[in-house]
Amino acid sequence: MRTLHAVRRWWASLPPALRAPAWRSSFAALVIVALLLGFHQVVRQAVRQGELLRMSTATHAQAMWRCNSLNGARMRERCRAELDTPLPARQHDAPPPNTASVDLAQFGR
Repeated sequence: MRTLHAVRRWWASLPPALRAPAWRSSFAALVIVALLLGFHQVVRQAVRQGELLRMSTATHAQAMWRCNSLNGARMRERCRAELDTPLPARQHDAPPPNTASVDLAQFGR
């Protein structure tokens, strides 16, 4: 009860220009826009993650189909084993080295 009384006293001590309804409406509009922007970012990231998951699943399914279509049981098993092994961790997602430039550099030797 005391805090409510203190807030009302603080509100009454503000200049009349700040107590105008336009400020409250402007502040409410700003808060609404900020919340909408935050919601937009969350939805956008969810859509991006969904697309990546779908692409990853489709790529894995295609690779499994290729493995299953190979002739020979050993080749199929080796291919499936390669698919199940995790990729080595990359340092800071660096792009793979350009082998064409390495081949050209060694060509002159």
